[in-house]
Amino acid sequence: MRGSSVACLLFARPAVGLVLATLAPCRAATPTPQHRHAFALMKVRVGIIGLPNVGKSTLFNALAQKALAHAANFPFCTIEPNVAPIAVPDEHQGQLQAFADLARAVPATIEWVDIAGLAKGASRGEGLGNKFLGTARDCDALCHVVRAFEDPETVHVDGRVDPATDAEVVNIELLLADLAHAERRLEKTTCRGEERAALEAVVAALREGVPARAAGLSTAARLAIKSMGLLTLKPVLYAFNVDEADFSLGRGAARAAAEAALRSVRHRDPRTDASTIVSAQLEADLAELGSEEQAAYLEALGMDAKECLELGLSHRVLPTMVRQLLGLD
Repeated sequence: MRGSSVACLLFARPAVGLVLATLAPCRAATPTPQHRHAFALMKVRVGIIGLPNVGKSTLFNALAQKALAHAANFPFCTIEPNVAPIAVPDEHQGQLQAFADLARAVPATIEWVDIAGLAKGASRGEGLGNKFLGTARDCDALCHVVRAFEDPETVHVDGRVDPATDAEVVNIELLLADLAHAERRLEKTTCRGEERAALEAVVAALREGVPARAAGLSTAARLAIKSMGLLTLKPVLYAFNVDEADFSLGRGAARAAAEAALRSVRHRDPRTDASTIVSAQLEADLAELGSEEQAAYLEALGMDAKECLELGLSHRVLPTMVRQLLGLD
Protein backbone atom coordinates (compact mmCIF):
# COMPACT_ATOMS: atom_id res chain seq x y z
CA MET A 1 0.00 0.00 0.00
CA ARG A 2 1.72 3.13 -1.22
CA GLY A 3 0.75 6.78 -1.57
CA SER A 4 0.60 9.98 0.39
CA SER A 5 -2.72 9.66 2.26
CA VAL A 6 -3.33 8.28 5.73
CA ALA A 7 -6.05 5.64 6.00
CA CYS A 8 -7.65 3.70 8.82
CA LEU A 9 -8.53 0.04 8.90
CA LEU A 10 -11.68 -0.91 10.79
CA PHE A 11 -12.16 -4.40 12.14
CA ALA A 12 -15.83 -4.90 12.95
CA ARG A 13 -16.54 -6.91 16.09
CA PRO A 14 -20.20 -8.02 16.35
CA ALA A 15 -22.32 -5.25 17.91
CA VAL A 16 -19.59 -4.01 20.25
CA GLY A 17 -17.67 -1.46 18.30
CA LEU A 18 -14.53 -1.27 16.27
CA VAL A 19 -10.87 -1.99 16.49
CA LEU A 20 -9.42 1.07 14.77
CA ALA A 21 -5.86 0.95 13.54
CA THR A 22 -3.94 3.78 11.91
CA LEU A 23 -1.95 2.67 8.90
CA ALA A 24 1.25 4.01 7.48
CA PRO A 25 0.75 6.51 4.62
CA CYS A 26 -1.30 4.86 1.90
CA ARG A 27 -3.86 5.75 -0.68
CA ALA A 28 -7.28 6.76 0.57
CA ALA A 29 -9.78 3.93 0.53
CA THR A 30 -13.56 3.70 0.42
CA PRO A 31 -15.15 1.08 2.69
CA THR A 32 -16.42 -1.95 0.80
CA PRO A 33 -20.17 -2.71 1.03
CA GLN A 34 -19.61 -5.57 3.47
CA HIS A 35 -17.79 -3.20 5.87
CA ARG A 36 -20.08 -0.19 5.61
CA HIS A 37 -22.25 -1.52 8.43
CA ALA A 38 -19.31 -1.00 10.78
CA PHE A 39 -19.77 2.76 10.66
CA ALA A 40 -23.38 2.48 11.86
CA LEU A 41 -22.74 0.45 15.00
CA MET A 42 -24.52 1.97 17.96
CA LYS A 43 -22.77 3.08 21.11
CA VAL A 44 -23.24 0.74 24.07
CA ARG A 45 -23.98 2.42 27.41
CA VAL A 46 -23.94 0.89 30.90
CA GLY A 47 -25.55 2.70 33.82
CA ILE A 48 -24.01 2.34 37.29
CA ILE A 49 -26.89 2.32 39.78
CA GLY A 50 -27.42 1.58 43.47
CA LEU A 51 -28.31 3.19 46.77
CA PRO A 52 -26.44 6.34 47.84
CA ASN A 53 -23.02 5.84 49.46
CA VAL A 54 -22.32 2.35 48.14
CA GLY A 55 -19.20 3.31 46.17
CA LYS A 56 -20.64 3.96 42.68
CA SER A 57 -18.53 7.05 41.94
CA THR A 58 -15.40 5.45 43.42
CA LEU A 59 -15.97 2.41 41.19
CA PHE A 60 -16.60 4.68 38.19
CA ASN A 61 -13.24 6.38 38.79
CA ALA A 62 -11.60 2.96 39.04
CA LEU A 63 -13.12 1.97 35.69
CA ALA A 64 -11.96 5.21 34.08
CA GLN A 65 -8.58 4.95 35.87
CA LYS A 66 -8.79 8.63 36.70
CA ALA A 67 -10.70 10.83 39.14
CA LEU A 68 -13.59 12.00 36.96
CA ALA A 69 -16.39 11.73 39.51
CA HIS A 70 -16.55 13.41 42.91
CA ALA A 71 -16.74 10.72 45.60
CA ALA A 72 -17.72 11.89 49.09
CA ASN A 73 -19.11 10.44 52.31
CA PHE A 74 -22.64 11.79 52.05
CA PRO A 75 -25.72 10.77 50.05
CA PHE A 76 -26.33 12.31 46.60
CA CYS A 77 -22.82 13.71 46.17
CA THR A 78 -23.46 12.91 42.49
CA ILE A 79 -26.25 14.86 40.82
CA GLU A 80 -25.31 15.17 37.16
CA PRO A 81 -24.26 11.84 35.62
CA ASN A 82 -20.57 11.27 34.92
CA VAL A 83 -19.74 9.56 31.63
CA ALA A 84 -16.56 7.86 30.39
CA PRO A 85 -15.71 5.48 27.52
CA ILE A 86 -14.02 2.38 28.91
CA ALA A 87 -11.98 0.08 26.67
CA VAL A 88 -13.20 -3.50 26.27
CA PRO A 89 -10.33 -5.98 26.70
CA ASP A 90 -9.91 -7.96 23.50
CA GLU A 91 -7.45 -10.83 23.33
CA HIS A 92 -7.53 -10.70 19.52
CA GLN A 93 -6.54 -7.05 19.12
CA GLY A 94 -2.79 -7.63 19.33
CA GLN A 95 -3.01 -10.50 16.85
CA LEU A 96 -4.98 -8.37 14.38
CA GLN A 97 -2.54 -5.51 14.71
CA ALA A 98 0.46 -7.79 14.17
CA PHE A 99 -1.20 -9.62 11.28
CA ALA A 100 -1.95 -6.37 9.42
CA ASP A 101 1.38 -4.81 10.47
CA LEU A 102 -0.37 -1.72 11.81
CA ALA A 103 1.24 1.13 13.71
CA ARG A 104 -1.57 1.71 16.19
CA ALA A 105 -4.74 -0.01 17.37
CA VAL A 106 -7.61 1.47 19.37
CA PRO A 107 -9.92 -0.98 21.16
CA ALA A 108 -13.69 -0.91 21.14
CA THR A 109 -15.22 0.97 24.07
CA ILE A 110 -18.35 0.82 26.19
CA GLU A 111 -19.67 4.06 27.66
CA TRP A 112 -20.19 3.86 31.43
CA VAL A 113 -22.51 6.31 33.20
CA ASP A 114 -22.24 7.09 36.91
CA ILE A 115 -25.86 7.70 37.99
CA ALA A 116 -26.76 9.30 41.32
CA GLY A 117 -27.99 7.07 44.13
CA LEU A 118 -31.57 5.79 43.97
CA ALA A 119 -33.45 6.29 47.23
CA LYS A 120 -36.71 4.74 48.39
CA GLY A 121 -39.48 6.53 46.55
CA ALA A 122 -37.37 7.19 43.44
CA SER A 123 -40.17 5.68 41.32
CA ARG A 124 -42.43 8.47 42.63
CA GLY A 125 -39.85 11.15 41.86
CA GLU A 126 -38.36 11.46 45.35
CA GLY A 127 -34.66 12.40 45.59
CA LEU A 128 -34.66 13.58 41.95
CA GLY A 129 -35.73 10.03 41.12
CA ASN A 130 -37.36 10.89 37.78
CA LYS A 131 -34.14 12.45 36.50
CA PHE A 132 -31.94 9.61 37.68
CA LEU A 133 -34.26 6.91 36.33
CA GLY A 134 -34.47 8.76 33.02
CA THR A 135 -30.69 8.55 32.69
CA ALA A 136 -30.81 4.81 33.39
CA ARG A 137 -33.49 4.31 30.72
CA ASP A 138 -31.03 5.51 28.08
CA CYS A 139 -28.59 2.70 28.95
CA ASP A 140 -28.35 -0.76 27.40
CA ALA A 141 -27.41 -2.56 30.62
CA LEU A 142 -27.19 -1.78 34.33
CA CYS A 143 -24.33 -2.35 36.76
CA HIS A 144 -26.01 -2.54 40.18
CA VAL A 145 -23.44 -1.72 42.87
CA VAL A 146 -24.28 -3.25 46.25
CA ARG A 147 -22.47 -2.29 49.44
CA ALA A 148 -20.92 -5.34 51.12
CA PHE A 149 -18.39 -3.64 53.39
CA GLU A 150 -18.60 -2.40 56.96
CA ASP A 151 -17.20 1.06 57.66
CA PRO A 152 -18.52 3.21 60.52
CA GLU A 153 -17.01 6.27 58.79
CA THR A 154 -19.13 5.76 55.67
CA VAL A 155 -22.78 6.65 56.19
CA HIS A 156 -25.42 4.10 55.19
CA VAL A 157 -28.79 5.58 54.25
CA ASP A 158 -30.60 3.03 56.44
CA GLY A 159 -28.03 2.85 59.22
CA ARG A 160 -26.99 -0.77 58.59
CA VAL A 161 -25.35 -2.85 55.86
CA ASP A 162 -27.55 -5.59 54.41
CA PRO A 163 -26.61 -6.40 50.79
CA ALA A 164 -29.72 -8.44 49.97
CA THR A 165 -32.14 -5.87 51.38
CA ASP A 166 -30.28 -2.98 49.77
CA ALA A 167 -30.39 -4.65 46.35
CA GLU A 168 -34.07 -5.38 46.81
CA VAL A 169 -34.86 -1.72 47.57
CA VAL A 170 -33.39 -0.65 44.24
CA ASN A 171 -35.06 -3.52 42.38
CA ILE A 172 -38.46 -2.54 43.77
CA GLU A 173 -38.00 1.07 42.66
CA LEU A 174 -37.07 -0.06 39.15
CA LEU A 175 -40.06 -2.38 39.06
CA LEU A 176 -42.52 0.29 40.26
CA ALA A 177 -41.12 2.85 37.81
CA ASP A 178 -41.59 0.41 34.92
CA LEU A 179 -45.10 -0.50 36.06
CA ALA A 180 -46.20 3.14 36.08
CA HIS A 181 -44.46 3.78 32.74
CA ALA A 182 -46.09 0.75 31.06
CA GLU A 183 -49.54 1.46 32.46
CA ARG A 184 -49.41 5.05 31.17
CA ARG A 185 -48.50 3.79 27.72
CA LEU A 186 -51.36 1.26 27.72
CA GLU A 187 -53.80 4.11 28.33
CA LYS A 188 -52.89 5.56 24.91
CA THR A 189 -55.02 4.63 21.91
CA THR A 190 -51.86 4.56 19.81
CA CYS A 191 -50.62 1.55 21.79
CA ARG A 192 -51.84 -1.44 19.82
CA GLY A 193 -50.81 -4.63 18.10
CA GLU A 194 -47.61 -6.32 19.19
CA GLU A 195 -46.63 -3.40 21.42
CA ARG A 196 -49.87 -3.66 23.41
CA ALA A 197 -49.61 -7.42 23.73
CA ALA A 198 -46.01 -7.16 24.95
CA LEU A 199 -46.81 -4.41 27.47
CA GLU A 200 -49.78 -6.33 28.83
CA ALA A 201 -47.49 -9.31 29.44
CA VAL A 202 -44.92 -7.03 31.09
CA VAL A 203 -47.52 -5.38 33.35
CA ALA A 204 -48.84 -8.78 34.43
CA ALA A 205 -45.30 -9.86 35.33
CA LEU A 206 -44.43 -6.62 37.13
CA ARG A 207 -47.56 -6.85 39.27
CA GLU A 208 -46.29 -10.26 40.40
CA GLY A 209 -42.88 -8.78 41.24
CA VAL A 210 -41.20 -10.26 38.17
CA PRO A 211 -38.87 -8.00 36.11
CA ALA A 212 -39.68 -7.52 32.43
CA ARG A 213 -36.54 -9.42 31.35
CA ALA A 214 -37.96 -12.53 33.08
CA ALA A 215 -41.45 -12.20 31.58
CA GLY A 216 -40.74 -14.66 28.76
CA LEU A 217 -40.99 -12.12 25.95
CA SER A 218 -40.07 -13.13 22.42
CA THR A 219 -37.42 -11.26 20.49
CA ALA A 220 -40.15 -9.58 18.43
CA ALA A 221 -42.01 -8.52 21.60
CA ARG A 222 -38.84 -7.03 23.07
CA LEU A 223 -38.23 -5.05 19.90
CA ALA A 224 -41.82 -3.77 19.93
CA ILE A 225 -41.28 -2.08 23.33
CA LYS A 226 -37.56 -1.33 23.10
CA SER A 227 -38.12 2.43 22.65
CA MET A 228 -39.73 2.62 26.11
CA GLY A 229 -36.41 1.91 27.80
CA LEU A 230 -37.93 -0.32 30.46
CA LEU A 231 -35.47 -0.56 33.33
CA THR A 232 -36.28 -4.13 34.32
CA LEU A 233 -35.89 -5.28 30.72
CA LYS A 234 -32.18 -4.40 30.76
CA PRO A 235 -29.53 -7.02 31.62
CA VAL A 236 -28.07 -6.52 35.10
CA LEU A 237 -24.59 -7.08 36.49
CA TYR A 238 -24.49 -7.00 40.30
CA ALA A 239 -21.17 -5.69 41.63
CA PHE A 240 -20.78 -6.40 45.36
CA ASN A 241 -18.39 -3.78 46.73
CA VAL A 242 -16.26 -5.38 49.45
CA ASP A 243 -13.40 -3.97 51.54
CA GLU A 244 -9.71 -4.44 50.82
CA ALA A 245 -9.24 -7.33 53.24
CA ASP A 246 -12.16 -9.34 51.87
CA PHE A 247 -11.06 -8.72 48.28
CA SER A 248 -7.48 -9.81 48.93
CA LEU A 249 -7.31 -12.21 51.87
CA GLY A 250 -10.90 -13.47 52.02
CA ARG A 251 -11.74 -13.44 48.32
CA GLY A 252 -13.33 -16.89 48.24
CA ALA A 253 -15.48 -16.25 51.29
CA ALA A 254 -16.47 -12.80 50.01
CA ARG A 255 -17.54 -14.23 46.66
CA ALA A 256 -19.56 -16.98 48.39
CA ALA A 257 -21.25 -14.42 50.65
CA ALA A 258 -22.11 -12.25 47.63
CA GLU A 259 -23.58 -15.20 45.76
CA ALA A 260 -25.62 -16.18 48.82
CA ALA A 261 -26.92 -12.64 49.20
CA LEU A 262 -27.85 -12.50 45.52
CA ARG A 263 -29.81 -15.75 45.76
CA SER A 264 -32.02 -14.19 48.43
CA VAL A 265 -32.69 -11.00 46.45
CA ARG A 266 -36.20 -10.85 45.04
CA HIS A 267 -37.40 -9.13 41.85
CA ARG A 268 -34.50 -10.25 39.67
CA ASP A 269 -33.86 -12.80 36.92
CA PRO A 270 -31.74 -15.65 38.30
CA ARG A 271 -31.29 -17.09 34.80
CA THR A 272 -29.56 -14.10 33.23
CA ASP A 273 -28.32 -11.74 35.97
CA ALA A 274 -24.56 -11.82 36.50
CA SER A 275 -22.54 -10.93 39.60
CA THR A 276 -18.99 -10.33 40.80
CA ILE A 277 -17.12 -8.74 43.68
CA VAL A 278 -15.12 -5.51 43.45
CA SER A 279 -13.20 -3.38 45.91
CA ALA A 280 -13.59 0.22 44.82
CA GLN A 281 -11.54 1.49 47.79
CA LEU A 282 -8.64 -0.84 47.02
CA GLU A 283 -8.56 0.45 43.46
CA ALA A 284 -8.79 4.04 44.68
CA ASP A 285 -5.75 3.39 46.89
CA LEU A 286 -3.87 1.81 43.97
CA ALA A 287 -4.61 4.82 41.76
CA GLU A 288 -2.55 7.01 44.08
CA LEU A 289 0.55 4.81 43.69
CA GLY A 290 3.15 4.33 40.99
CA SER A 291 3.41 1.01 39.15
CA GLU A 292 6.18 -0.39 41.39
CA GLU A 293 4.36 0.76 44.52
CA GLN A 294 1.15 -0.85 43.28
CA ALA A 295 2.87 -4.21 42.91
CA ALA A 296 4.44 -3.95 46.37
CA TYR A 297 1.09 -2.94 47.92
CA LEU A 298 -0.73 -5.90 46.38
CA GLU A 299 2.02 -8.33 47.37
CA ALA A 300 1.75 -7.02 50.94
CA LEU A 301 -1.95 -7.89 50.83
CA GLY A 302 -1.07 -11.45 49.81
CA MET A 303 -2.18 -11.07 46.18
CA ASP A 304 -0.47 -11.96 42.93
CA ALA A 305 0.33 -8.44 41.77
CA LYS A 306 0.77 -9.28 38.08
CA GLU A 307 -2.45 -11.27 37.88
CA CYS A 308 -4.44 -8.65 39.77
CA LEU A 309 -3.16 -5.67 37.78
CA GLU A 310 -3.59 -7.40 34.41
CA LEU A 311 -6.80 -9.34 34.97
CA GLY A 312 -8.42 -8.70 38.34
CA LEU A 313 -9.27 -5.00 38.46
CA SER A 314 -12.64 -3.54 37.53
CA HIS A 315 -11.56 -1.81 34.31
CA ARG A 316 -10.80 -5.25 32.88
CA VAL A 317 -13.34 -7.47 34.66
CA LEU A 318 -16.54 -5.41 34.37
CA PRO A 319 -16.36 -4.46 30.66
CA THR A 320 -15.68 -8.10 29.82
CA MET A 321 -18.65 -9.29 31.90
CA VAL A 322 -20.95 -6.68 30.32
CA ARG A 323 -19.81 -7.77 26.85
CA GLN A 324 -20.78 -11.34 27.74
CA LEU A 325 -24.02 -10.23 29.41
CA LEU A 326 -25.12 -8.41 26.26
CA GLY A 327 -24.09 -11.31 24.03
CA LEU A 328 -21.47 -9.26 22.20
CA ASP A 329 -18.72 -11.87 22.08
